[in-house]
Amino acid sequence: MEWLTCIRGAIDYMEAHLTDDIGVRDVAESVFVSPFFLQRGFSLMTGCGIGEYLRNRRLYCAALDIKSGEKVIDTAFKYCYDTPESFTKAFSRFHGANPSRIRSGSAPIRSFLPMKIKISIQGGDHMDYRITPMFPFKVIGFQREFSYDTAYAEIPKFWDEMCEKYAYNVYAGNAPANAYEKALVDNCIGEFGVCIDDTGGESFRYLIAGKYVGGEVPEGMALYEFPRGDWAVFDCVGPIPEALQSLNTRIFKEWLPGNPDYEICGNATVEWYDCINGEKTDPDYRSAIWVPVIKRSETKKRWGGTAAYEEYEKRGDKTGTAAKGLMDVFREFGSIRASAPDSAEAFELVEKLKAFITENYYTCDDGILSGLGKMYVGDERMRSNIDGAGGEGTAEFASRAIAAYCEKAR
Repeated sequence: MEWLTCIRGAIDYMEAHLTDDIGVRDVAESVFVSPFFLQRGFSLMTGCGIGEYLRNRRLYCAALDIKSGEKVIDTAFKYCYDTPESFTKAFSRFHGANPSRIRSGSAPIRSFLPMKIKISIQGGDHMDYRITPMFPFKVIGFQREFSYDTAYAEIPKFWDEMCEKYAYNVYAGNAPANAYEKALVDNCIGEFGVCIDDTGGESFRYLIAGKYVGGEVPEGMALYEFPRGDWAVFDCVGPIPEALQSLNTRIFKEWLPGNPDYEICGNATVEWYDCINGEKTDPDYRSAIWVPVIKRSETKKRWGGTAAYEEYEKRGDKTGTAAKGLMDVFREFGSIRASAPDSAEAFELVEKLKAFITENYYTCDDGILSGLGKMYVGDERMRSNIDGAGGEGTAEFASRAIAAYCEKAR
């Protein structure tokens, strides 16, 4: 999905569900984007995170409801607060006055209106980047889970902690003293900072990593394999973290909205650091950001000219509201993925998927269904999204169930 359309679609979805208990993952699923990418891009483009946007919009609308005479307890539950006390505390912090003062008119309501995204592109398509095809590669590293809201503050502390614990001894020229220091040296851990969105919640994994060359994986360390694919590589020169943060902002505010050819895919990004030349504080220090991408024309290449694609294009942005429902179907596949793919239960879900696609996207006959089943495992972006909804192996199970269903229908 084109990036500005994606951000606008996320706002539309949140506005339509202010009284529902939704979070970052629900919003991301509604626009078919990784929660990590959506949260990062939304924050850079609007100045607030998705959670903050939902909270502020709800508290503004809650003030209007209270001003019109609604009870505090009803308003609290309406806008997804567990108790009137927690609502009153958040309300007072946001508006600078408690609900009774807002109701009486003795204090003003703090406005927070729906955002309208208008971006002025300034050279986004002329940024210093290259598209690089990469074979599958595996990384090893120290891992920790971070929430979207606190990651920017907490990740640098994680680096400091791991460096102090495992790196300083070998950086001083000493031989590795334990398995962790040996893994650090053998795999050049610290060359990469890897963000992976596969936790299934309101957080993501972060690895201080290096390219895995084999050997022991000490307890508590993690491996992660990137599939074959295209990456947009953005070179960076300047002291860290300021230079990389500035580059990251430009990627989301300029390059993505202004680039006519590529869009983000997958569920991970990589920060590359030069571990050989210079210090990270040097004005000429070299680093880079790697972003997995896919050509925007890929969908049209695969489906263009078919009746299904024409029907899909006619429906346009209306399909965005069905995304969460589609992921709910894949969650059901995930819940039975230990079953046989040709079981009655699996076939029932295949029929449900087929009917859902027909109702919300385009007429899904068995030929299209068979093709989709192959794409669920052949397209890394689709596999990642489906496994993110139903758990690892869901895409594979759904694909096998579809194949069995179509074979039986012949």
